[in-house]
Amino acid sequence: MYKINSHSHLEFLNERRQDPITGDLIVEGDEIVFCRECKSAFLKSSWEYLNEKHCNQNRTLATFPVKKTLNLKSKRQYFKAYLHSISDWKEFDTQIKTLPWVLSSLDMKEYYQTVKNEGLTIKDLFIIFICVLVSTLLVLGILNFAIKFLLGAFFIIFFAFGIAMKFLVNASKKNSKVVLRHDNKPTISIEKDQIIVFMPYKEQKVTLAKYKVEEIELIPKENNNYKLRVSYKRGTMFFSMNLTQNSFSTLIETLYDWSNTVRIDLTKVKFAVSGMRDYSYLYASLEEEDENPNLLLP
Repeated sequence: MYKINSHSHLEFLNERRQDPITGDLIVEGDEIVFCRECKSAFLKSSWEYLNEKHCNQNRTLATFPVKKTLNLKSKRQYFKAYLHSISDWKEFDTQIKTLPWVLSSLDMKEYYQTVKNEGLTIKDLFIIFICVLVSTLLVLGILNFAIKFLLGAFFIIFFAFGIAMKFLVNASKKNSKVVLRHDNKPTISIEKDQIIVFMPYKEQKVTLAKYKVEEIELIPKENNNYKLRVSYKRGTMFFSMNLTQNSFSTLIETLYDWSNTVRIDLTKVKFAVSGMRDYSYLYASLEEEDENPNLLLP
């Protein structure tokens, strides 16, 4: 809950926002909350009238928006991580060729990079030319004619070779090879309406629609390793990955969003980890009849 004042919330007041329920203009001194999902600003009385829920959830913004232009349509960040392994690669290869997985080719542009050949520039050649010329003139001043001739010929050949190499390098750059980057590991992405497994080593990806997923369970292992159990009508898959605190937070947020339609099991996860964000809002201060039946928490 935030109490509006002109000193701290001037940019917000300049937006001349109205309460979505009453239509009243929000002014200095009003107490408001922001729906975390749609960023709508509600007066305290309107929020209580809605039983402190909007967009099928009760979360609010933890910090007051302070940008001059409020980001009202911010794109949600969904979860993506490299996979250590999939429970049974042979079984997975078999299942992804049948429904409900949808197999398709992968656009490999982002997985490749061009190897550029480096060569001497005109500037480099000019500097070398000057150095060789000066050195040659110094040497020619004390040597006989035969050696002068040989050194002069060598100098001409050397400079001609340098110019030729410059053109050869330029030509080779036009035909530079495109090679696969090292980060071609399999990747899992949990997005708004689907799960995608990217397999760049096969130049393929497989997609599982959200509405076909029955249950997802997060199972913690040692050293920040986790297993994600994804169950659907025709089978179950385990995906192993290593998560940082930030990626863990993103995964939990994404699973919470999915819990409206998919059963999410977090009973084996311990949130009380030193330095980790507080996830108590997921299960605190909810009426028993308002609890999401699809969200299982420790």
